[in-house]
Amino acid sequence: MMGGAEAYAQYYIGPGYIQVAGVTGGGKGREHQGWVKSEAHYWRAKPPRREIRGITGAATSLQFTSSRAPAKGPEVLTVSISKSDPAVPGLMERCRSGAPVPEIVFSESSDLARHPQEHGPRPATVPDFYRYRLKDVSLTCPVAEGAAEQAFTLRFNDIEWLNAAPQTKPMPITAEPAKLAVGPRSGSTRVFAISWFAPIADSKPDQCEKVNTKPSQDDYYAQMSPEKAARQRAFLADKGGANTTYLPYRGPDELNVILLPGIVPDPGFVAPRVDQVRGFDLDGDDGTGPAPAHTRKHLNFTAPDGRRGIDNQLFTIQGCIAGWRRNGFLPMIGNELRRAGGLSILVEVSGIDDARNDNDVAVSIYYSTDAIRRDGTSKIVLPDYTYRVSAATEFSQDFVRFRGKMVDGVIMTQPVDKLSMHEGPASTWSLMSARMRLEFLPDGTMSATLGGYRDWREYLAMAFFQSSDYENTIGFQAPAMYAAVRRAADGLKDPVTGDFNGISAAYEMEGVPAFIPPEQSRELLGRRSNVAARK
Repeated sequence: MMGGAEAYAQYYIGPGYIQVAGVTGGGKGREHQGWVKSEAHYWRAKPPRREIRGITGAATSLQFTSSRAPAKGPEVLTVSISKSDPAVPGLMERCRSGAPVPEIVFSESSDLARHPQEHGPRPATVPDFYRYRLKDVSLTCPVAEGAAEQAFTLRFNDIEWLNAAPQTKPMPITAEPAKLAVGPRSGSTRVFAISWFAPIADSKPDQCEKVNTKPSQDDYYAQMSPEKAARQRAFLADKGGANTTYLPYRGPDELNVILLPGIVPDPGFVAPRVDQVRGFDLDGDDGTGPAPAHTRKHLNFTAPDGRRGIDNQLFTIQGCIAGWRRNGFLPMIGNELRRAGGLSILVEVSGIDDARNDNDVAVSIYYSTDAIRRDGTSKIVLPDYTYRVSAATEFSQDFVRFRGKMVDGVIMTQPVDKLSMHEGPASTWSLMSARMRLEFLPDGTMSATLGGYRDWREYLAMAFFQSSDYENTIGFQAPAMYAAVRRAADGLKDPVTGDFNGISAAYEMEGVPAFIPPEQSRELLGRRSNVAARK
């Protein structure tokens, strides 16, 4: 039932907006000026997790799940609102009065609401924001002292969809192959099959005084009254305590803190203490003076090669979470899935006129559905195999080409506005102001760093995708990580709201020598990518 319309629940961390007569909020922009901004929300009392799609590549990401909000009432919508919002006192007064509100209009982003494993353009028939009129609404507002956000539960007897209609299935969508800049006409080409790809989460072995921890049984009961906690402990006594089915519901009134992570006090977060981290100077500022208007003041690092002003705030999030370190659960399983037949990533360096110094080279990222070749007894990826570049627009829409310069064997590229990275069939995400540093190694392999800004809301959608299962296996607490990510966000400043929606990030790549069929390589280095036309 996980994919059915009735079982599917809609939720996301990110801006939604509510409009209540007589209440003025801090919403900005033409569409939501004066509305009350929610920081996160979810429909239904206890929504199921979204289904996992496409780990084996059987499901395409070229889909768009339209709104799965309830088609009718009575139902429930729960939102979290910053306690600093000027609307909160008025909403609390309405809530505590117990009087029903005749109607509340709710607006939610169609892009943030779609399934996180979908990728591709939003259909023209889908609005930027879905709008609904909730009718005959009763409010409850459980308070957690010390929390940054206030929860409001809206129980409504009926709902009117204002600009969309319920759909029972995701909509298939189409995409066009990327229009790549013409590659260099001269010089040699080197291709690499990526044998390792992961976020940079390691600087030195002792970078953490301690690691972050998963939620405890005490955390589960912390917001309950003593009487309620005693009853729940007795109920769970023969079940081994609160497992990952119960742990998300540790907010006030047993609200879900994976989906509304700001409604409980920040449990505290451990960040690494280092000076040297791989990455890039994304904002043109070394952090020694006042921050430029386009970035938030943050700790800058020095790269191992001496470059200063390195922006890699994602490292401060993942560096003390055991499951995200290089030998942790997620990088290991992600790379093993790729080696075991998942989507292959190819990096091509073309226009090499000099093996050490060249003023004009191109670095391209492609994808192949040919399985990575490895030896039969280990995880070693074998070199010198040929990989056909994928013809599927699911992947070719995201081929990218950087222009770069090689100095002393190290290539530094110019940035591109946006790169969408397919870690595998089930994980696609975007980097803004993306760039690469690539080095050829003496043994014929290559080592690279890919960096840019990630939308922190997209990042958390994947980080929290499997709810408390991820908290337990990776080793974090969602409320602590949410607060840390919001503090760390340092880029992609919204010109209207002033919010920083991006977090600087860097990823490590390793690759072994490989080949692309010559005819495909020539075509890809031509005036545009026509690979999708080939069968």
